[in-house]
Amino acid sequence: MICTFADTDPTALAARFTRPSFEMISSFADSRNLISEMFGEKKLFDSKGLRVGEVFDQAWNRLKHSYRNEYVYKTELANRIVFGRHSPNTAALHVELPVSGSIADMAIYNGTSTAYEIKTDFDSAFRLRSQSESYLKAFEKVYVVVSDSSVKKYLSYIPDEVGMLSLSKRGSLREVKPVCSDVSRLKHEVMFRCLRRSEQVSIAEKVIGEKIELPNGLIYEACFRAFSLLDVESAHRLYVEQMRKRKTDKKTQLFISRLPYSLKALGYATPLSEKKRTNILNVLDQMLV
Repeated sequence: MICTFADTDPTALAARFTRPSFEMISSFADSRNLISEMFGEKKLFDSKGLRVGEVFDQAWNRLKHSYRNEYVYKTELANRIVFGRHSPNTAALHVELPVSGSIADMAIYNGTSTAYEIKTDFDSAFRLRSQSESYLKAFEKVYVVVSDSSVKKYLSYIPDEVGMLSLSKRGSLREVKPVCSDVSRLKHEVMFRCLRRSEQVSIAEKVIGEKIELPNGLIYEACFRAFSLLDVESAHRLYVEQMRKRKTDKKTQLFISRLPYSLKALGYATPLSEKKRTNILNVLDQMLV
């Protein structure tokens, strides 16, 4: 059965694919209340015979074809790269990662580090060059992701080292400009600041070979000093190792893998307790009758 969203304002649907809306799913025990609250009574009637997760997929398809906002790009990248080219067991996806004064739309850590800056047809090239320069200090590979129709518009704005991917209307990704891989340009401090305190300590203890026991105010400086002793290739390897661990634990893998296509990117982006994750999976799996 198909629940059509052709008569629904796609900008209104876009509000249903945000972190607050995704977390709100966990507060519903009854699927009928959830669909009615998020999409309206008419869509509740139209959705009979579908699972809740399928309704979200069909709402997202309306966005994909009528309102290609940033979340459409994030969904395609998450599914086609993490679940297509790689595996959620080995590739860690970070969404909206702060990097040296900018925020990388998506970053993937597997055997290396790759940043993706999304520019939809609603965006401008403003800050693209400065964003690219920030990411080049923390990632071996940096891509800008645009629509097929915007390739020429953005090519002149990106540094030579940055690659470009285009997202077709059907959702396929194509490399239109190759990326330049170069670990030597990475900066210790920028990589280090991407790490959480526990990750910084873990690396530093590995470098110095002993446990760090210092007052809180001194830990950062001590850990960074140890990190700075590493050559850039070794520093990058340990940084990637920690960033991978953050998103590839078994519980996260299971949770993301069970989410519908349209919600996988939000699953990575939204910090949730195990109880909320369980509630979300339970309600998404319910059949509407």
